[in-house]
Amino acid sequence: MHSRTIFYLTIILASILSSCILNAENKAHKSELNRYSGPIIDMHLHAYANPSPLFGQQMPPNPLTGKSYTSSASLEAHKEECFSIFKKHKIVKAFVSQHAEDWKKTAPDLILSGKGQRYSIEELREFHANGLLDIIGEVAPNYQGLLPNDKRLHPYFDLAAELKIPIAYHLYPGGPPGGAYFAYPKTRAKQVKPLALEEILISRPRMKIYIMHAGWPYLEDMKALMYAHLQVYVDVGVISWALPRAEFHHYLQGLVRAGFGKRIMFGSDQMEWPGTIEEAIEAVNSADFLSLEQKEDIFYNNAARFLQLPEEEIARHKAQ
Repeated sequence: MHSRTIFYLTIILASILSSCILNAENKAHKSELNRYSGPIIDMHLHAYANPSPLFGQQMPPNPLTGKSYTSSASLEAHKEECFSIFKKHKIVKAFVSQHAEDWKKTAPDLILSGKGQRYSIEELREFHANGLLDIIGEVAPNYQGLLPNDKRLHPYFDLAAELKIPIAYHLYPGGPPGGAYFAYPKTRAKQVKPLALEEILISRPRMKIYIMHAGWPYLEDMKALMYAHLQVYVDVGVISWALPRAEFHHYLQGLVRAGFGKRIMFGSDQMEWPGTIEEAIEAVNSADFLSLEQKEDIFYNNAARFLQLPEEEIARHKAQ
């Protein structure tokens, strides 16, 4: 080959390689600029009054993702690890379902307390009067085989409307994959379609409600429900880390594309495994179809609006 030809080919190849490297660097830089690092409101966490039997154990690999998680070694370690992650990631509000008393005593401005349908209406009223009920939830009757429109649940919806506090409603997933065969024998996938809530909403138009786990896997039903009922919000919950990342992004993108980005809230559904909080944060932050503004809405703004946080509190959070 002529030496001049080799010279020109070398220049062309070097130019192509340089362009590829520059494009990769620009893409990485753009991705880093698009990462949200402001305050976060986590609308879905769990604490425990007594040591969980899963403490000190390794979770079996998730059959959908192949991932496993290490639980906290003890009740005290669980609290310490969660609060450390709150501080690291600027989690300024955290809704804790069921056993929030100890955490709320430690950080009353940080922790929001919830109780679900395992308590009577009278007990919930007492919790609310004592400042221990910020949200009714999580309400998860599918584990008992109950449909959303079961009359036994109506008093809980009525109480949420009366007290003017939100209700956090769990539809699906129903525990771990295959959970109906061992952990939750009464749960059924056919009972958890979001549109089953429609008459409940119609009869209580001022009730504040959010659907945990965003109604997965019923994307079209969830879009229909949110279109028809502007008061309905969702949290991303367990689907942010228990599903393959591509499936979570597909579902999240479906809701955002439909125009519901202002009513999607962050929630980790952290249970015995504090590390899932960070994985849930990364699942949202790695969604390249979201702008930085959309991520800020999901991580903070939407929940601040839903919870009706005072302007001065929002300003304080954003100044951190």
